[in-house]
Amino acid sequence: MKTAIAFVAGLVVMTSMAWAVVHYEFHCSGSGNMVVNNDPVYSGQIDGGDLAPGQWWIEINDDGWPDASDPDVRWAYIWNNYYVYDSGSQRWTATFVDCILDLEKTGMGTMHGVCDLTFQIIDRDGNQVLDPSECLDGLSGAVIIIEDGTGAYAHLCGNGTYQGWYIRDCVEGSETWMNDDVGFDMYLDLDECGMATDMTTWSGIKGLFR
Repeated sequence: MKTAIAFVAGLVVMTSMAWAVVHYEFHCSGSGNMVVNNDPVYSGQIDGGDLAPGQWWIEINDDGWPDASDPDVRWAYIWNNYYVYDSGSQRWTATFVDCILDLEKTGMGTMHGVCDLTFQIIDRDGNQVLDPSECLDGLSGAVIIIEDGTGAYAHLCGNGTYQGWYIRDCVEGSETWMNDDVGFDMYLDLDECGMATDMTTWSGIKGLFR
């Protein structure tokens, strides 16, 4: 009887250990351009924290956008359909959802999922016109869903967020066509995929942030 009790107790301990949430924090830096590239990808290095050294990629879903061969038309579409002005904070905010996220720690494995990508622009002079000097501010993602992984991260699923900054290399007359240099900190809480089934749909997790 004592043996059976000990076995059950050990099983409970092992099960609770297997279900423990794993927390990762790391810093990413890189660049991208959604105006001059079809299927735009922001990418760079994981250069600090739990997944360093490594690489990251975020691909924006640009289905239905004008072709990048005409950046004037493409930028006008992005600006008119995504950027929303708030007169109280004097900021434009644009959020791109259903972006593909990939993370890789060198020699260890990869993570794959989806995320949102939010840019903010401060209207520094309050005239509700985007000026060349107003091409930097916050970059963030309120929703990350990790769907699967490989190597050391195989079968890990969960969610997270990130926040940081971007600088758009603005020049008069072409302020929107230059690359965005970005830097941000990402935070992930992952578990066995079987324990995260309630968090695997984009529409489901977006509801938490409404």
